[in-house]
Amino acid sequence: MNKNFTRPLYFLLVVLLAFGAVFQAAAQNKQISLEQALDAISKKYKTKFAYEHSIVQGKTASSASLKAKSVDEALKNVLYPNNLLFLYVSEGNYTIVSRDGKTLDVNAQANLPTLSGTSNSSNNEFYLSGQVTDEGSIPLPGVTIKSNGSNRVVTTDGNGKYSIFVPNTTTSISFSYLGYQTSNLPVTANTSSLNVSLTPAAGNQLQDVNIVSNGYQVLPKERSTGAAFGVTAKDLQKIPTPNVVQRLESLIPGVKVTLNSDNMFTYGNTQQGINSGTRSLGRSDYNMEVRGSNTLRGETFPLVVVDGAIMELDLSTLNPNDIANITFLKDAAAASIWGTRAANGVVVITTKKGQSGQAPQVSFSMTAAVANRPDLGYLNMMNSAQVIAYEQDLVAKNLIFAPSATTAFSGTVADATDLTFKLKAGTITQAAYDAEISRLSALDNRSQINDYLLRPSSNQQYNLSVTGGGKSSDYFYSASYSKENPYTRGTEGQRLTLTMNNNFKLFKIATLSANFRASFFKYKTGAVSLSSLFSPTASTFMPYNQLVDASGNHKAYSTVYYSGWVDNLQNQGYLNWKYSVLDEMDNVDNSQNENNYNFNLNLNVPVFKGLSANAFFANERNFGNTRNYYSEATFFYRNLVNTFTPIPTSGRAVNSIGLSPGSGILNNLSGYNNNYTLRGQLNYDHILGTEHQLTAIVGSEIRQTKVGQGTSVLYGYNTGNGISRPVNFFTPYATIQGSTQGIAGSPSQQDKVRRYLSYYSNVAYTYKGKYTLSGSARYDDYNNFGVDRKFRATPLWSSGLKWDVKKESFLNTQNWLNSLSIRATYGVNGNISTNTFPFTYISLGTGDSATGLPNASIIAPANPELRWEKTYVANLGVDFALLDNRLSGSVDVYSKRGKDLFYEFPINGTYGFTSINRNVASMSGNGVEFNLNGTVIREKDYEWNAGLNFAYNTNKITDTRFIVNSTFLSNPAFGSVPLDGYPNDKIFVFRNAGLDANGLTQVFDQNGNKVGSGQNVTSVDALVYAGRRTPPYFGSFNTSFRYKAFTLMAVATYQFGNVFMRPTISAYSSSRQGVKYDLHEDITKRWIKAGDEAFTNVPGAAGALAPTSLLRYQQSDINVLKGDYIRLRELALTYQVPVEQLKFIRSANVGFSVRNLGLLWRANKEGLDPDFVGGLSASTLGLPSPVSYNFSLNVNF
Repeated sequence: MNKNFTRPLYFLLVVLLAFGAVFQAAAQNKQISLEQALDAISKKYKTKFAYEHSIVQGKTASSASLKAKSVDEALKNVLYPNNLLFLYVSEGNYTIVSRDGKTLDVNAQANLPTLSGTSNSSNNEFYLSGQVTDEGSIPLPGVTIKSNGSNRVVTTDGNGKYSIFVPNTTTSISFSYLGYQTSNLPVTANTSSLNVSLTPAAGNQLQDVNIVSNGYQVLPKERSTGAAFGVTAKDLQKIPTPNVVQRLESLIPGVKVTLNSDNMFTYGNTQQGINSGTRSLGRSDYNMEVRGSNTLRGETFPLVVVDGAIMELDLSTLNPNDIANITFLKDAAAASIWGTRAANGVVVITTKKGQSGQAPQVSFSMTAAVANRPDLGYLNMMNSAQVIAYEQDLVAKNLIFAPSATTAFSGTVADATDLTFKLKAGTITQAAYDAEISRLSALDNRSQINDYLLRPSSNQQYNLSVTGGGKSSDYFYSASYSKENPYTRGTEGQRLTLTMNNNFKLFKIATLSANFRASFFKYKTGAVSLSSLFSPTASTFMPYNQLVDASGNHKAYSTVYYSGWVDNLQNQGYLNWKYSVLDEMDNVDNSQNENNYNFNLNLNVPVFKGLSANAFFANERNFGNTRNYYSEATFFYRNLVNTFTPIPTSGRAVNSIGLSPGSGILNNLSGYNNNYTLRGQLNYDHILGTEHQLTAIVGSEIRQTKVGQGTSVLYGYNTGNGISRPVNFFTPYATIQGSTQGIAGSPSQQDKVRRYLSYYSNVAYTYKGKYTLSGSARYDDYNNFGVDRKFRATPLWSSGLKWDVKKESFLNTQNWLNSLSIRATYGVNGNISTNTFPFTYISLGTGDSATGLPNASIIAPANPELRWEKTYVANLGVDFALLDNRLSGSVDVYSKRGKDLFYEFPINGTYGFTSINRNVASMSGNGVEFNLNGTVIREKDYEWNAGLNFAYNTNKITDTRFIVNSTFLSNPAFGSVPLDGYPNDKIFVFRNAGLDANGLTQVFDQNGNKVGSGQNVTSVDALVYAGRRTPPYFGSFNTSFRYKAFTLMAVATYQFGNVFMRPTISAYSSSRQGVKYDLHEDITKRWIKAGDEAFTNVPGAAGALAPTSLLRYQQSDINVLKGDYIRLRELALTYQVPVEQLKFIRSANVGFSVRNLGLLWRANKEGLDPDFVGGLSASTLGLPSPVSYNFSLNVNF
């Protein structure tokens, strides 16, 4: 059998076996009556139960559920699936009651409907209130609170809060909740406030999804109609990396996280660009898509909300250890409350909070990771002998001209090329030539690059937090320091984060939350990027070029003009014009500093029963500065000074700018963000009678984002006194070439302000705890869209239904099914383009060259009818849990339809523009996603869990107004013109027809005829659709096995259905390029002489049609490869340290993990990783991430 088929088959078999074991284990369970189960528990644990016979009659339980570690766990296993609760009365005595959310009379085993927070108060009672949360400080709605020894029982509201009157004789209060351990806490008549954090029950698979936060409110999962997925602090802790984005990879079904920076993007550049609303300036470290792409030119990144406020800064400014919970809102019902920024999904992040009445608790954690150098061999570059043979062929075919040491501005050439020209000119002998060529052929600079430019990468992070609270306040404080050393020497980064979250109770009724976050970055970048060395568009570092000579001295090379001519210039007073990689590393002074601040206040005041008013303010600020200083020792300085130094007619050369020795050039880039949100909101959450519950919010908010960016260049800058030389940026200076030229670096400043005004509401009504109807509406107004309000403001809405099928009479006795609910939603979300404006966009000039008068140029014409992009989303979902909660998951099917999408619409050229960015496109998409979690084995000493995420997403353009232009027909694989009926990430390619007798690429036209490189392709039908760049099928599989205190975890990711273009030759060298060589190994397979077309498809390098021939070869079907793979992302082993004998330590664990273990299987035969296919360019190499080894320690005091 084909190996490429058997490997994914084995992977699928492992997944099926894991979940098959769940069913096998469940099949061994025997159903018994609930009374029999209670009798068995009574005998085993020597306990007694009081209950009404009617509430247990006809109900059953699984015999396997009796295998529990404690009586509490056994009772949860048999009672919770039957919608019953147990209440602790005294040692060995329990009362069993129905879980109906009403006050229960334990002594009489009957219901007394006393509403939460109401009582006939007397001197014999005291008032108690508080909040119940999970481990991550997320409120838990629906928790049962019982006054032990009395008839008082209430449940928490949607915010996890409760209030109850209890007798003065009460000594303890119990808190019980499905999927969590019951907590019994002592109280006295003087206790007025009691906040509780519940711990998840062992092996429980449901605790992570019990609540849904949309940023405005928190709802129980059972009352949420939308498609939402939650990630807890415990989930994030499993991946010990300093950046939260890396921790999210593979966790969420339907969310595609792409890492583009060799796994080392802990900090990078976090400043927000002037033309971006969500991404960093100048960086593409990662991307995140929720349910695929919905736009062609609008924002693509999901909206990020932190503690109720939109975050405009990069996610790397967050400390992952401060995060309590992340909720991904994926459909219209879940996300539409955020209106015009919700089309790409919403990521709601809640940070950790403190708890009132809790003694201070201190937590410390640290992580450390190391990884080897990247493998340069992955790039498939030619070796020195192959490059020299290529150079010799270029010289022989007169594709490169001979340099001259006496001719001004003679271009530079590579060493082997220079030798070949000297041999051709007769200035060296054949023997000398052969000896030198033999020496160069034997050199390989990769070992020196590894030793001098690269190093093993590393990162460290240390976290310290303290949490606690008194009667009227609580707090969570944390500090984190992290440092990274990427594998490029001379580059390093540091990050310090501070978090202070406080909650205050005012006048015993109102609550005030004050949250503050700050992050501080310091980053140093090296002078030499690895990608620039091999770039075919810059001065290429040939494989025989050495960094140091045999004595260890730094080697330098001429990269601008021919070395012989440059050497003569230095004798006339010019600065050294040669470039040394290692000298640049020694003299570099590039740094980035950035400070980020976030502050918010949230005041909540109860008005009357169920109704409260909320006022919210948030401010986010960022100040960043990138400073690059070039001393006179740097090549940048020397090159600029020499360029602006005319050749003297007599005496020594003097630069025309007037830069003096000992000075330098300082390049500054500064940026800032200042964003605020002001919101007023009313909240209503109340149970009406016994069958109706209504939750609603209505509010209004104003928001402003202001971003600015400025640049300046100081010439002749002295670092000692801060003095620089004034220069005139608008007056040309004399150059070495005898002409004049303006100097770069005139000061610039860009500022952009975006203002939003919004009105919104969200309502959810639940009947009998089984049927929920929800609806939301939002009206957004935006200052940068249109003059007419009908374009500028738009309503967005959603509606949803949810049916809790398990609570129906025909299913509530089926004990094999623990929960089953069906969701259906429909609505519309919005999106914007931050680079498109309704007004004429102009650039002011400094003066016309002829008249001297001020001038301006139009960048973009007025576009007054701009409006929001709209995405209509329909979603149908099912949530389920069965077999004693050992198997749980959800399935969602959705359809999306985008209208009024931004794209460049062609217009009549007489307007001065050939296109304008307008709301002219439309597209549709569909998808399926599901997640499955199973407990295969659950015993006291060992446990085996498994999880599977799967997503399918596709889209296609449904608009036909776009013109297939000649640019697309000549460059189809990377053409961006949308085509009706195809995805927006399509790849079209030529159909390769081999080479002609001259070594030029031929392709087939639409009729099957061969078309030579000298002929145009005139129809899109001549091209073939190769597939999508983005995988339509993707997901992950995870499994963990615990034995006593040890837990072993594995995570694998997969993707299927996409294609990519195999990296090949980007360009052949020519006489106009200098030392600009593509080093790809395919050059060795090129056509050289007649007859070679019989065994190669790589075109020749000679001839005027060579560029077109090479382009068609690059983008032909023979270079299309499948992107399918299965990747082993992580293996981790953790050990729970026994701390029972250490009173000052609550818990501790240590862990060791290995990340980036590589591909278990790939579909392509070329050995390429589809996630890292950058090729040789000045910006990226696409090197796969090396294996990373990580250590972690967590201690709670």
